[in-house]
Formats: sequence, C-alpha cells, structure tokens
Amino acid sequence: MAERCAWLIGVGDADAAAQLAASQLRGYGVNLKGQKWPVGEKQAWLASAQEAAGAGARLILIVATPEDYQKPELRRELALFRLFLQTLMKSPVDGLVILTDPSKAAEIQTDLPGTPLLGDFEIVQGAGWQAKAVARLHAPRKPKWPVRFGLYAQEKLGVWLEVKPQPLETTTGCLVGVGGNESNISFHAVGEAGRLPEKSINEYEMKGIEFESAGQKFKAWALQNTFTPEDAYYVRLEGEPDVLAIGTLPDGEVSDVDLFCLR
Repeated sequence: MAERCAWLIGVGDADAAAQLAASQLRGYGVNLKGQKWPVGEKQAWLASAQEAAGAGARLILIVATPEDYQKPELRRELALFRLFLQTLMKSPVDGLVILTDPSKAAEIQTDLPGTPLLGDFEIVQGAGWQAKAVARLHAPRKPKWPVRFGLYAQEKLGVWLEVKPQPLETTTGCLVGVGGNESNISFHAVGEAGRLPEKSINEYEMKGIEFESAGQKFKAWALQNTFTPEDAYYVRLEGEPDVLAIGTLPDGEVSDVDLFCLR
C-alpha cells in the first residue's frame, strides 16, 4: 500500500501559486504528489481519482484562481473526483482550497439548493494553512452528510452511485433523483454496501418519477425493498448531475428528500 500523501491539484493559470504551495508544504515533511487538472477533458475525474488513489492520497489541495474555482463544470468534476477517490480509498478524504486571491473567498457560492459536496473543503487564507494540512492529512474529517455515498466507474458497467441514508438503520425503500446537466438514471439495484452487487432482488420498482424540490426538477428511480444497515441502493448514472435528491419510501410514497449540490 502506498504511503499516505497529500494530492495537490493545480487548475488553469495557477501554476505559480501551486508551485509555491508545494514548496511551503514540503517544508513540513509532507509526502506531496499531484497533477495539473485536465480542464475540458471528458470524465477527467475518473482517471485522476484512480491516479490519486494509487498514490495513497488522503488530502486534496486545490489551487486555483477564484474565477476558475467558481466555474460549475470544474466544481462538479471535483465533487465526483472526491466521491470516487473516497470510494477507492475506503476512507474519508479531506480537502483545502488555496485561491490565488483569497480576498474573493466570500464570492465562491452556488446558485443551487442542497449541501455542496465540496462545502466542507475549507478555503484557507494567510499563514498557518500548512499545519492545518498536516493535521488533516493524518486525521481526515468525515463529511457530515446525512447520506453515505459511494461512486463506482467501470468501462463496461458505467458509472454507479451508491447511497444509504443515515443513520445506519433498517429503512423501507430508497430513492435517488438527479437534476440538471441533462442527467438521468438508467438502471438500479440493491446489495451489500461497499461493492457493486452481482445480482439484485428488486421487490417493487419505481422508475421515471418526476418531482420538484427547492425549485429544482428531478428525475428519480426508487426501490421499496427493506434496506438493512449493511445494504445500499445503487443507481447507474447517465451524465453528470448538478444536484442529487436522496430519500426513503416509508409508506410507499416519496418522503422528505435530502439535496446535495455537486457544483
């Protein structure tokens, strides 16, 4: 197994800032590796997460201009990168963001509803961030999401999202909705958490559900199986959504949903 490392991602025109951050962090004895983010490349997050996992990445450092970090397509890619990396590492992956102009940190906002999947990546300012990076590398914070996520990507099987609403208890039914960016769902299954199931017993299927929440339109699939704490719900994604809606089906109807924003 590779030695744990911090994974530095330089975005766009932030090369000089990325090099400075790298030299500062290496002064703290951190095992540092990284990449230049392949802007505009289809599914850039997939190969990038595989490379980072192979290197033992446990902390993500994103160095970017405020203008680049505010771009929806970049943030969506980085959110998928994080989910896939956490799944590959089977461990939480924490993150810090270094902007070339920290005074614009307050301008980094989303116009979409839900909990941002990068929302707990702190935008650091001024001195002292290096010590914080060292601490989070060795003790990554767990995301405080009300859902357990996994992401799987295989050439023949496609991209699958794994969800399990928290707390981990037996629940009736599970629903996943996708919204934005022409995304959809094309297949679903239930099985043991932590790996794609080889077969699935679907007790009662609901496909093509359409609803609106917080002003966002969703297309959803659901199963009304009984989910134990060891089970998870899996859906195959078509496209890369902007927003996810996750919920249960306690009475055969859509209950309250939790919304998560990828950008």
